[in-house]
Parts: sequence; C-alpha cells; structure tokens
Amino acid sequence: MLYIRYRIDRMKGLYVLKESGLTEAQAQRLDELYQAQDEDGMLALLEGATLQPIARKKVEILKQAGLVGDRLTEFSRTIPLPHDKIQALYPEMRDLKTAYERLCTEADRAMTRV
Repeated sequence: MLYIRYRIDRMKGLYVLKESGLTEAQAQRLDELYQAQDEDGMLALLEGATLQPIARKKVEILKQAGLVGDRLTEFSRTIPLPHDKIQALYPEMRDLKTAYERLCTEADRAMTRV
C-alpha cells in the first residue's frame, strides 16, 4: 500500500493513472516524467489530461497529500520540533489516505464488474 505522505509513493500513484484515459503521447510523457522523478510535471500533465472521474479524484487527493506531506517535512526539520503543528496535520493526512484507498477500492470493483 502507498503511504502518500512521501513523494515517491505519490508518484507511483500518479504513474498508475497512465491507463486512465491518456493519449499515447501523454502516456509516453508520463513515463519520462516518472523516470525523471518530476512529481510536479506529472501533476501538471494529469491535470491537463482528460481522465476518468475516479482518476481525476485520485490526482486531486495526491496533490493535496503532497501539500500536507511537504508541511510535515518542513515542520520535522524545525528545531525545536513544533509537535502541536505536526500532530494537527496527521488527521488530515489520514483522511486523505482513507479517501485515496476508497477510490482505489471503487476503481478495482468497477473494473471487475460484469
């Protein structure tokens, strides 16, 4: 399972969306951006693409998780640690992770329906 706080896992989640309605050129560009570890480029490409509704929601959740994850990382590098600020962000990250996992489950069910 992905831990969407971290960029590498968010990029894996974005890369999986390659099969969600991208053109051949967009899919190739997504490959290049993934290899270059360019999360911002991947987000920009996917936000501009015509995606299936569940894929669009996943992109938005992963984008939000990136913002929260960046704040957590920033706070964790601050001395003294701002424990209250860090603790305040964990529920938001848990909610994003839960929403993402639900979408993954819904997508899996949709693909296996007869």
